[in-house]
Amino acid sequence: MNLEIDRNERNYKLWEKLPGALTWAVFIVPIITSIYYPAVIASIIIVYALYWLVKAILMSYYLVIGYYQYRTSVKINWLEKCKLLSKSNNSTNWQDIYHLAIIATYKEDIQTLRYTIDAILNSNYPLDKIILNLGFEERDYDNAKKISDQLAKEYANKFKKFIITFHPKDIPGEVPGKGTNLIFACKESLKYIDSLKIDHNKVLVASFDSDNRVHKEYFASVTYNHLINNDGVHRVYQPLSMYFNNIWHVPLAIRSISIGSSFWQMIESTRPYRMRNFSAHTQSLSDLLVTNYWSVKSIVEDGHQFWRSYLAFNGNYKVVPIHLPVYQDAVLSNKGYLATFHEQYIQKRRWAWGCSDIPFVITKILFNNKIPFFDRWVQFFRLLEGHFSWSTTSIILGVVGWMPKYMNSHFHETVIAYNFPFIYSRILTLAMAGLVVTLVISQLMLPPKPKKGLTWSVLLEWVLSPFLLPISNIIFSSLPAIESQTRLMTGNYLDFRVTVKAVTPANPK
Repeated sequence: MNLEIDRNERNYKLWEKLPGALTWAVFIVPIITSIYYPAVIASIIIVYALYWLVKAILMSYYLVIGYYQYRTSVKINWLEKCKLLSKSNNSTNWQDIYHLAIIATYKEDIQTLRYTIDAILNSNYPLDKIILNLGFEERDYDNAKKISDQLAKEYANKFKKFIITFHPKDIPGEVPGKGTNLIFACKESLKYIDSLKIDHNKVLVASFDSDNRVHKEYFASVTYNHLINNDGVHRVYQPLSMYFNNIWHVPLAIRSISIGSSFWQMIESTRPYRMRNFSAHTQSLSDLLVTNYWSVKSIVEDGHQFWRSYLAFNGNYKVVPIHLPVYQDAVLSNKGYLATFHEQYIQKRRWAWGCSDIPFVITKILFNNKIPFFDRWVQFFRLLEGHFSWSTTSIILGVVGWMPKYMNSHFHETVIAYNFPFIYSRILTLAMAGLVVTLVISQLMLPPKPKKGLTWSVLLEWVLSPFLLPISNIIFSSLPAIESQTRLMTGNYLDFRVTVKAVTPANPK
């Protein structure tokens, strides 16, 4: 089975135009409708705003549930649970499970890598069961060699095996990115694993970025969940991505975006049926071999791997939430605020390139009769709706909603025009009430603030949130998604670019 993107496949490039076409249609049609039928578009916008009010209430509810699951999970000694499970079931031995942790890095500072490795080193899991692979890029060989030599001196004897690899550059057919680095690192690590004759079903492969700092219970929790899920369903284990490493060092707007991204992961963890691989995740080596590792053609290796696995196992594939954090850096550039905002936009644009999965799903999954009919169609519509909402919601609510008022001079004379501003603004205000829940939970979860200089900044942030969030959502959510979808529609494909993140010493607990 071919699990790679094939743009020469029948109608593949036609389907690449779908997400962008839908998005632009939603922007163009209201302009025309506002001119000739303003009451119609105003009515539709009110219904749409009510829909998002209900959705905002549900998101607040799921966030509270997600926080409760997080608080419960971080208090558990998962290694003890593994031991108890093995005692009660002779066929289940946690000591048979090995973890291959791959850290993919490119031009990263040595101190950032130390933080990441130290977090793994401090895990509540036997280090002789952890194989660590530090995957560098040959494109940065001179710098990477110096860093790798130093890190080898510091950590070589700390784990079951400490492996350093250099992903060769310019391999034919490969799109440079994290995925191709992971593939090479995993293949090289497999040589060592096979030399010890370790069962591939007993090896769990964790994919990490260079700034990822795992919770101390992560490996034990993954092991426990892997041992209890032995029903033949293929799974990937997904922790909570929390952008808190340097949260008090980034500009106010970036802090809000980072908290929002972190809390969205927590919300999704309460609904596993909606989850996809994202950023750091763990999958069994045996499953990875079936899918021929990750994709060599997608720059969104995490989410795309979900669809490759879903296809390879004919829908018999699930995401298991691990309610423990993997702490990551929020975007921060040493070159100042404008550079930081630019980097944030670039990061969001790459995330939004997940829209490139839509033609892949349509051509390879949607009409695959080996996958249950209902499941594959529901999965497809969730994917399509997610990217459609990503690119359009903020603009529809913030801009399109006011078009009838300004596009048709006679609209002012109607009853709906008189009542529209009052009704619409009240709906949006109620929807913003969810900020209170976000404020409370963020105060409970964020690492301690530095002693000086941030009290007024934090207060100002929440006072200005109702005014800043609509603007930042358009700039750092809708616009990058629109660009990605438009690029896909026009064949101007996105290249992988590492997000710049300045080194900070913060380490959340």
